[in-house]
Amino acid sequence: MDSNELIALAMRWIHVLCAVAVGGSILFHWLILRPAANKSLTPDQHRALRDAIMKRWKMMIHPSIVLFLVSGFYNYIKVAAPLHDGQGLYHALFGVKFLVALAVFALAIVLTSTRKWSEKWREGRLGWALLAVGIVVLVLIGGYMKRMPDAASVAPNAPAGLQDVPAAYLRMN
Repeated sequence: MDSNELIALAMRWIHVLCAVAVGGSILFHWLILRPAANKSLTPDQHRALRDAIMKRWKMMIHPSIVLFLVSGFYNYIKVAAPLHDGQGLYHALFGVKFLVALAVFALAIVLTSTRKWSEKWREGRLGWALLAVGIVVLVLIGGYMKRMPDAASVAPNAPAGLQDVPAAYLRMN
């Protein structure tokens, strides 16, 4: 394995590990911790617990966002884009995924903030629901993109609109 392959592998691992840590922690907080704290703690205890959690949690979320962006851009520019050269659907999906990721990052920053201006967002349900939906959308788009055939396995003379279909499918009767 040469150094370029090693870097690509490390960037992929960083991207996936950040997704697991950030996405998993957000879903855990929204679906398990928050409802349990609402049910078993007084409002003052809940607020104290939430403030303590947010101070620590944002120390994981913020660096993870930077690592997500660095590893995601590297993976796209150095690995995925060359493999999917000329495949408009792939690049369009990347654009949608990137925009959804920016929204998810912004919401994650707001919801883990300990500032007064973000209190209504932290205490409300809408922000957490949007964040969870955004994470699911990112996983679904990413999973679909990962399964798309690369440009080398696509039929070279496919009719317009079928350039993203593997050549084997076009040969089927």
